[in-house]
Amino acid sequence: MKEPVVTVFVTVYNIEEYLDRFFECLLTQTMPDFEALIIDDGSADNTLSICKKYAEKDERIRIMSLDHIGISAARNIALQNIHTEFAASMDGDDFYDKDYLKHMLDAQQKYNADYVISNVIYLNEDHSERWRFDYREEGFYTKESFPDLLPELFSEERLTYLFGKLFRTELLRGISVEEDVKTGSDIIINCQYVLKADNLAVIEDYDSYNVKYNSRSVTSYRGDDYFFRHNRITRYVNDCMESNGMLSDSMCRVLDKRTFLMGRNALNNFCRQKISIDQMCEKAAVVIGSEEYKNAYERERRLGNLDSFGSEIIVAPGKEADYIDLRLTVRTEEKENRRKEKLLALCPDFLFRIYHKAKIRLGLIPPDTDKQQ
Repeated sequence: MKEPVVTVFVTVYNIEEYLDRFFECLLTQTMPDFEALIIDDGSADNTLSICKKYAEKDERIRIMSLDHIGISAARNIALQNIHTEFAASMDGDDFYDKDYLKHMLDAQQKYNADYVISNVIYLNEDHSERWRFDYREEGFYTKESFPDLLPELFSEERLTYLFGKLFRTELLRGISVEEDVKTGSDIIINCQYVLKADNLAVIEDYDSYNVKYNSRSVTSYRGDDYFFRHNRITRYVNDCMESNGMLSDSMCRVLDKRTFLMGRNALNNFCRQKISIDQMCEKAAVVIGSEEYKNAYERERRLGNLDSFGSEIIVAPGKEADYIDLRLTVRTEEKENRRKEKLLALCPDFLFRIYHKAKIRLGLIPPDTDKQQ
């Protein structure tokens, strides 16, 4: 085996059903001079045995097996065990085109870049396209442009994940994440890294496919501490940018928008829970009444920016109950519309109208709904 140029580091945990597809993508890369560092975080299924099966067939695969210590701690160990000049992260439940590593390394050599960021296509669980990054043409950016560039990259979610990145290993030294961080370790690593880099290259290639799974992904977590998990990351980025003299008004605006979005998502999560409306409002008041949320709201209000965020994003402090009432009304209407569509598909239109008018006469639905038919 030739001396590897890049280490592909992958943390895996209970993803046995996706690994054959992942290793097929990995082992057919047209840039073969890599090693794969697979960190198994104490999987309870057949993940480790599948990884070992592939490692027995290909000497480029190196495996480290850990007790279940969490993704942040596992990534810290991965970063400490990279010995090649460059490093790239892959997710074991996603997939990649065969030229993924080649395009990344070609861009690095073309620009002598410290950091390479590629485009990503996001897929639904059935592999239909969800959306793709198409915001930016290929380009090379020096440190002097970072104050203007970084708010754009954060806004475009280019720094939200580790996949679709190529790192210079010497700049990864010393980067780590607090082990109790359960959500957002990718952002923390990217934030630390980009502030150590002197330049970066953005390329237009779409070689990385990220699959949005409905239930198993950490990004699908919807617990009561959802907002505060994400706010911890927002606060980290804020402090990191401020300490490096890059907390511009544009960056504050990006971070405030993230706070508003996480707050709104938290309230939407409460609306899905089987609890009373009063309990929903109590939980919502904790989020919207938090110091971080109120500070973001007041800052953007003073700057006159609130309207530009869009009314669907911002929940004003003290208006949590109004938002929850609106969301519950919308959900009820959506549920009723789905029910009507299902009935119309099952029976002729005139039978549906007879059924609908009977419900009005019985007082089961309000009379004005008849006007919508």
